[in-house]
Amino acid sequence: MKVACGFSSRDERLFFALWPHEDVRVRLAAEAHGAGGRSRPADGYHMTLAFVGEVGDGVRCALELAAASSVWGSFLCVLDRIDALGSGIEVLLPSASPPRLLGLAASLQGLVADVAGTVERRPYRPHVTLAGHVDHVRSVSLSSPIIWPVREYVLCRSQRTRSGFYNVLERWPLYEDL
Repeated sequence: MKVACGFSSRDERLFFALWPHEDVRVRLAAEAHGAGGRSRPADGYHMTLAFVGEVGDGVRCALELAAASSVWGSFLCVLDRIDALGSGIEVLLPSASPPRLLGLAASLQGLVADVAGTVERRPYRPHVTLAGHVDHVRSVSLSSPIIWPVREYVLCRSQRTRSGFYNVLERWPLYEDL
């Protein structure tokens, strides 16, 4: 179990997420192409599991240690529906959320509440944001769903830099049984 807590001179805005591999990203980008509005960069597609917020090094380290001791199995996530999330935000989501996805998200949200004191008030709705500022959000089922074999989760830092919006700080594998 590798845990090397990173250190920063300032607070970091963190979240736990599922981070798709390249072939899933290509499919996500293809769906985003039809969205209109402002598409997300393909290298930033993710599915948030638990939002942490702005925290310092000590909290980040405690989150990494706790996440490293979590044991969850891999699963398939079938993204088969495009819909709106809020005003002008087009997302891709599963019609049926896998129980392991919901369990992992609930576990990490509990971990975040215990370690960072952050509690998400909104109900969890798994999704991948395709585009923002969309005038007419589509509400359609995909004729060819995106099958995403989920084998890891990550801790990300949100920041606006030339290289993108998100940096993956740490990765944890899900045990293989697919």
